[in-house]
Amino acid sequence: MLLTIRALYEDELDRLQSNLEDFAKAQAEEYGLKVRFFYNDEFPGTVNHNESSDKIRQVAKAKGMQVLEMKEAFRGSEDFGHYTKLTKGAYCFIGNGEDYPQVHTFEYDFRDELIEAGVELFTGLAEL
Repeated sequence: MLLTIRALYEDELDRLQSNLEDFAKAQAEEYGLKVRFFYNDEFPGTVNHNESSDKIRQVAKAKGMQVLEMKEAFRGSEDFGHYTKLTKGAYCFIGNGEDYPQVHTFEYDFRDELIEAGVELFTGLAEL
């Protein structure tokens, strides 16, 4: 059986994984089966460091960019969490707008004019 499990926070994901393993082991024992577990594509939570987030806000404000703060955490399958375990960082979006198709859909089309905003933001961060 293959499955994907997700949770908002790593400790919740660990607990869910443990519960699923315990359940599978119990079922295997009850029915005389063997069970093994293999994991791939594990993504640790991406947790923004305040210092890094503050720098993004500072540069965006200086460049006249609108900043919208997310009200709830967003947990995608991102490898960026590996980086923020090793060094300070922050993950942000340069959005297409609210009424634009989501990424990873057939309808999505990257708006090339966003490249300029991304370059300005990262240039400003490099200059800090």
